[in-house]
Amino acid sequence: MPLLYRKYKNNNSHNKGYGKWYGQAVHQTTIGIDQIAEQMQASCTVKRSDVLAVLSELGPTMKTLLQNSNRVVIPYLGAFKLGISTIGEADADKFNATTQNVRGTHVVFQPECTIDTSSGGRRRVYALTEGVSFKDIETLKGKTKTNGSSSSSGSSTSGDGETGRP
Repeated sequence: MPLLYRKYKNNNSHNKGYGKWYGQAVHQTTIGIDQIAEQMQASCTVKRSDVLAVLSELGPTMKTLLQNSNRVVIPYLGAFKLGISTIGEADADKFNATTQNVRGTHVVFQPECTIDTSSGGRRRVYALTEGVSFKDIETLKGKTKTNGSSSSSGSSTSGDGETGRP
């Protein structure tokens, strides 16, 4: 099934893309560990209970590995590592990671990718997005469009690269 999207108009008058139409991915549902296990069981010889056991242990195992300053790589998915947000200190001796200088921690995800040089340039091809196709959600709803437009989603985020990613 293709990735669904909806069109929306940028109504933020302070944005470079004001008045332009953009696409935004639509996610119709959330898939949980049980549905993942069912689908994996259907496509291999491993039983659902085994898949659930492994997937249930993945989170706590990754937490331990990441908190021990490791970078965790999962083939066909990508790499995970922890990052920190810090506040600068004028003197190196006064920098203290356990008190005032660390604002927080976050997970950095780097999706698995290859470099495609066949088109003359260097384009990254991400394993999770390779071969994706798209379908306007309006066509699924059976709505007819008037004057080639659809209603705004109310979002003011530009998705054209002019002002960054949505």
